[in-house]
Amino acid sequence: MSRRALGGMLVFLVLAVALVAGGCRSEKAEVVAEVNGTKVTREQLDQRVQQYKTMFELQGFRFDGDEGKEMLALLERESLNQIILETLLLDEAKKQNISVTKEDIQASYDELVAPYGEQAFKELLKQQNLTEKQLKADIELMLLQDRLFEKVTGGITVGEDQVKEYYEAHKEDLVQYRASHILIRPDQEAEDQEEANRQAKAKAEALIKELNQGADFAELAKENSADGSAANGGDLGQYFTRAESPYITEFTEAAVSLKVGEYTQEPVETVFGYHIIKLTDKKESFEELKDDLLARLEKEEKNRAFDDYFAKVREEANIINYLEEDSSE
Repeated sequence: MSRRALGGMLVFLVLAVALVAGGCRSEKAEVVAEVNGTKVTREQLDQRVQQYKTMFELQGFRFDGDEGKEMLALLERESLNQIILETLLLDEAKKQNISVTKEDIQASYDELVAPYGEQAFKELLKQQNLTEKQLKADIELMLLQDRLFEKVTGGITVGEDQVKEYYEAHKEDLVQYRASHILIRPDQEAEDQEEANRQAKAKAEALIKELNQGADFAELAKENSADGSAANGGDLGQYFTRAESPYITEFTEAAVSLKVGEYTQEPVETVFGYHIIKLTDKKESFEELKDDLLARLEKEEKNRAFDDYFAKVREEANIINYLEEDSSE
């Protein structure tokens, strides 16, 4: 079970839904699962399902008809599995004498609030059917998870020889590119879309002529690009590989075909409009890539180690899922 898998299948913001919903529990509450003697109640499960249901509804999904019933059943199964994993994680952290302080939790909470402001963030939580208490419970869970992960994997390292071997075996796929672009978007409200496309392409072609005459790419991007990167002179702000590019195929293929400093001599058409693409940097040597590769390989090794560790923890745990037992009868 990797860190991401432990974090939850259905994620809200950067956090999974809170571990334990607030409120009093009835001693006679229906128990839907047990994890090493810790009981999970129907009330806990229903509150978790409701939180997920709210998130889906905010995205426009409606729980109507047979499809809605199937989705609710899936949410219930996954919610219970998630609560079981979280309870098991808490239990294991306790066994390993791992804890977090209220100050740690508050600091992480404040980081989440900062971009929104206190009042706006409270409104956001309300929309998602969450409370501050629930969110802080989940923050505690994630901090415990991080510390358990570090305790289990902290001693794992990858040597430079391993990195070099990996590089030699995969170097063609590891080349990293960075690009800038100018996007000319056709007028989407024009009555004649064919003419709007023609005008957009003509404008892109005119800008390429200006570039060929010595115009500055960044300045033209700031003045003409319809993309958010315009403020940065068209710089897209990240490196990418050909195989793992966040950009549409036509854009990626055009970018990787260029030499550093070159720009496309014809507009590149995509569903977004017409692009003038400039390749601004390229990393392909071992020295340029080794730090990124080292971090990636160490992360993979640590995730594998933690997967094995937590699989053993789960195998040795006493877990009873009463809903699964009921469905098998």
